[in-house]
Amino acid sequence: MKKRLAVPRSSATFGLSAAVLTVFFLAGCQEENDAGDRPPRPVRTVAVSFNPEDTYGSLVGEIRPRTETSFSFRQGGEIRERDVDVGDLVEVGAVLARLDTEDAQDALRKAEANLFSAQAQSQNAETERARQQQLYPRTSTRQAFESAMALADMAKAGVDAAQAGLRIAQTNVDNRVLKANAAGVVTAIGGEVGQVVGGGQMVVRVAQLGTRDAVFQVPEATIQTTGGNARVDVQLLSNPNAKATGTVREISPTADPITRNFTVRVGLDSAPDDFRFGSAVRGTIRLSGEPAARLPIGALFNLDNKSAVWVVDAASKTTKLVPVEVHRFDTKDFLVTKGLASGDNVVVAGVQQLRPGMPVRLLEGSAE
Repeated sequence: MKKRLAVPRSSATFGLSAAVLTVFFLAGCQEENDAGDRPPRPVRTVAVSFNPEDTYGSLVGEIRPRTETSFSFRQGGEIRERDVDVGDLVEVGAVLARLDTEDAQDALRKAEANLFSAQAQSQNAETERARQQQLYPRTSTRQAFESAMALADMAKAGVDAAQAGLRIAQTNVDNRVLKANAAGVVTAIGGEVGQVVGGGQMVVRVAQLGTRDAVFQVPEATIQTTGGNARVDVQLLSNPNAKATGTVREISPTADPITRNFTVRVGLDSAPDDFRFGSAVRGTIRLSGEPAARLPIGALFNLDNKSAVWVVDAASKTTKLVPVEVHRFDTKDFLVTKGLASGDNVVVAGVQQLRPGMPVRLLEGSAE
């Protein structure tokens, strides 16, 4: 019977481990050789260029007339006629409405009668003064002559008072007719025929067509940033091709108690006919900012939850990961303010496949 040579278990285990390590070592060497033989990865880059970044803030507002006049009667009364409706064009001097004039006509006739009576009394007093002047001092006393002169003066003053009363009565009649003092379009009606209105109550509102404003509700932060001399581009929401420009003309001194926004009126230089009163418009304002570089959103890489980009070294044509400070994200790109220098070549496609120190080859159209 043959004797079998016994091999210790520890020796067998060591031999197996050595064999496995040898296999992994050879595999690693093979991978290193393959990596060293791998051609440079093709990438596309853009050159970094810092420019003062101009942002554009926009708000929705409406077109309003710059000058809008509310016409009302100076005295109260019943509206007998209203000659205009909303949307009517009116000229200077056009009649807008009339009040009942019966009482005013009676007061006018009474004032005319008072004037006629005062003129008759003045004429009689003047005749008596002239007669006393001829009789004095032969057959008339000084007292009678002075009394006649005083009565003549009082009668003349009575005529003046009656004439003033007549003018007031005539003005009251005239004020019962409401007329436009400027050409424009009727935008509102505050009284109907048969309605009793008070003095100063709005009956017709007329907007002048010559000049127009774009009115916006603007947050306080935007007002502090832009100031009061900003240029605003305005376009219709219903027709973006209808455009106009203007300058901030008026900023409300107080904020709205609910929205805390300020009313800002932009005076339009030359508004087209499509800019009708009440039309919804979008106002865009240009805000100058610090220099920033604009890069495609595909160039962004995440480094420990921070923004970074891959930069290609111009000399060695290898990649390096550079942290950056992003100023703002837009729809298709983002703005970088710190971390890069003008002229850096940033990889804009395939950044997830890159590693530090990886050799790359620039595709056609890339920045050199």
